[in-house]
Amino acid sequence: MDAQLETQRLTLGPFRESDLDRLTALANNINIARMVSEMPHPYTRKDAADWIASHDAGRAAGTDFPFAIRLKGEGLVGAIGLHKKGGAVFDLGYWIGEPYWGRGLASEAAAAVMDWARTGLGVREITACYFEDNPASGRVLEKCGFARTGKAGSCQSLGRGCPASSIAMVWRA
Repeated sequence: MDAQLETQRLTLGPFRESDLDRLTALANNINIARMVSEMPHPYTRKDAADWIASHDAGRAAGTDFPFAIRLKGEGLVGAIGLHKKGGAVFDLGYWIGEPYWGRGLASEAAAAVMDWARTGLGVREITACYFEDNPASGRVLEKCGFARTGKAGSCQSLGRGCPASSIAMVWRA
């Protein structure tokens, strides 16, 4: 299922081979890699190509729905996606390239993906977590209706090379 979503400022859709260079340039940033669990640093063009190549299988299986976040008139600015955790629960993850931080793009993209998940996939519960030292990510989730679960934990971060304190959140329809 290749969904195409549109908001006032963004288009969200599948990654393309033409995104490789821009994806690599934006993602090869320790400030981003430290704030997501599964992004290595340095982030190479091969990392980007392998990641994009994995998308079709996940969509076909109904377990992974990655979206390129494109700012209208500027192109790729980040990524967002849903990953099936088990049963009917999906996990939301996202990142925005550092030059685009502070503009509300993650909140706008997350709201669009969550609306699509509710209406297109019938999702009733979405989880997410953010690293404790990234309160901006927590604000993105709160704007989208997520609530803290009360569970603090530790998530591995490839970019940090170690686990880091995290805060779990959940959204329920």
